[in-house]
Amino acid sequence: MEFKYIAILTGLCLLAFLLYKETHRFNKARLIWRILANIIAVSCFVLLIVPIRYKTSRPQNTDEVILITQGTHPDSTTNLKGKKYALSSANPKNTNVITIPDLPYFLKSNPNIRKLKLYGYGLNKAELAQLKGYRVSFHPAANPTGIIAANWPGKLKTTEVWQVQGTYQNSGMEPVKLLFKGLGKTVDSIEIGAKSSQPFSFKTTPKHTGKAVYELVSLQKTDTLAKEPVPMQVGDETPMKVLIMASFPDFEYKFLKNWLYQNQYPVAFRSQISKNKYAFDFLNLDSLNLTRINSSSLKKFDILIIDEEELAAISPDERSSIALAVKNGLGLLIRVANLKSSTTLGSRFSRFESPALKGKLLNLKLTEDNSKLTALPIEQGLFLKPEYTDKPLIVDASGKTLVNSNIDGYGKVLASTLSSTFHWLLSGKKNDYAAYWSALLASAARKRNNVLTVDIFPQFPAINQKMKIIADLAASGQVPILKIDSILLSPRQNMVLPFQWDAFYWPQKPGWTYLEVNQNVEPIYIYKKTDWQVLKNQQKLDETHQFIKNLNTTETKSKVADVVLEEKVSIWWFFIGFLLAAVFLWYEARILAG
Repeated sequence: MEFKYIAILTGLCLLAFLLYKETHRFNKARLIWRILANIIAVSCFVLLIVPIRYKTSRPQNTDEVILITQGTHPDSTTNLKGKKYALSSANPKNTNVITIPDLPYFLKSNPNIRKLKLYGYGLNKAELAQLKGYRVSFHPAANPTGIIAANWPGKLKTTEVWQVQGTYQNSGMEPVKLLFKGLGKTVDSIEIGAKSSQPFSFKTTPKHTGKAVYELVSLQKTDTLAKEPVPMQVGDETPMKVLIMASFPDFEYKFLKNWLYQNQYPVAFRSQISKNKYAFDFLNLDSLNLTRINSSSLKKFDILIIDEEELAAISPDERSSIALAVKNGLGLLIRVANLKSSTTLGSRFSRFESPALKGKLLNLKLTEDNSKLTALPIEQGLFLKPEYTDKPLIVDASGKTLVNSNIDGYGKVLASTLSSTFHWLLSGKKNDYAAYWSALLASAARKRNNVLTVDIFPQFPAINQKMKIIADLAASGQVPILKIDSILLSPRQNMVLPFQWDAFYWPQKPGWTYLEVNQNVEPIYIYKKTDWQVLKNQQKLDETHQFIKNLNTTETKSKVADVVLEEKVSIWWFFIGFLLAAVFLWYEARILAG
């Protein structure tokens, strides 16, 4: 039996009992009024539970619907006329809204619909693609408060500086403190002012290897607004092999050699004692015969660091071997100290002198990510003049180049006029020293061909949502075996790029999981649905705004027709009736009958 019939039957039983009590009451005064009040009270009470519905017709646009998305305030759509629909992700609280589980299926099932009014944060790219050819108007929700953009490298090599960047949008009236936390401690923090949108950039050099999950925590006074996970992994890959050839062992070489050794780099260090006599150091590396450099010995290294004096002092055969090795992929870093070059390799870079300002600190910046380094207490007068084919790596505050680079065959040549970066270590600025040398080594070193690369879409794969896996296999041929959570996937080959395969998967649980591609294992982090929600909402807002901007539809006249709608009588009328009848019965029994 339906609930409404149970409510009506219960109401009739209650009314019969009340009427029996009234008719058998000793005092018969105002009996008719009391019977009438009981009938009204019970009827109104039942109608509060089982509202009255009726059908009415009104003129409406039959080809237009209202679509409510996530972020829509309930009051903003209460007085809207027309049929209201909502995606299941919007969690509509209005009972008059019809929930649709799948937008493409709904549009296919209703071919008469040509216009949509979007409310809230809008739709993602895949959903917006289904609206091409429709006339769409957008009524956006207010900008969300939180992290609206974020980016960080998911994989890191040991000793590399890890940088997490993004933008925080504070729409509130109070400042917000953003903390970057990892491994049980706060790494860095920044304060975001009220009613402002501010970029942030956090840096750290992880001391661990393997997987880890850091956090971006938003605090407002003592309240925690959000905790967003930032997963990463530090690879224990074989570090690049470094060969250093010095005309004399100065402090710059000494500190660099020690830093490379402490960070597990295989290092061969050759320092000239006298003509054709050298001292050798082999750190994290077996001894090699490096008395004379040739193509065979250079193949064992990824990067060569040499000062221009030593480059000029070695034999022409050795210089030719270095030039050939660079064309085959070896990285070369030349330390430049003079205005005029004495070698062909060094002459690749134009130089100029600028008067050094005494007593003024040298401010440096990495051009790759525009991050600033702690100022050095040195007087710098020699600079490099980049050509249009060059890529500056380190510049000072005025934009003058101190480290420049260009490509030579498969390799890269760098030139640096900085000679005293060890001052960072002497002053305790280990992160700046690591950031500087990690950037130079990563830029110059011999590039290794990855047999496998894996890309995951979307940026934040979440449980029970479709995830696309793209695997690039350098050696194509056989169909790859893709397996995740012990489930074998069915890969699809790209018709244009035959070495690329993709597959789809719906994750079932959050946290780290493992994707197996043939014999390789790739860790993948699966997010909760509530993670990075503000960023996703902002992306929907931006994508919907851009879609509306690019939408090219002609104005069409709306089709107006009488549509039969089912309306509901407001329950407030029945509440008022019940209240008045109950007050009368109480007043009559307590006051009038007394």
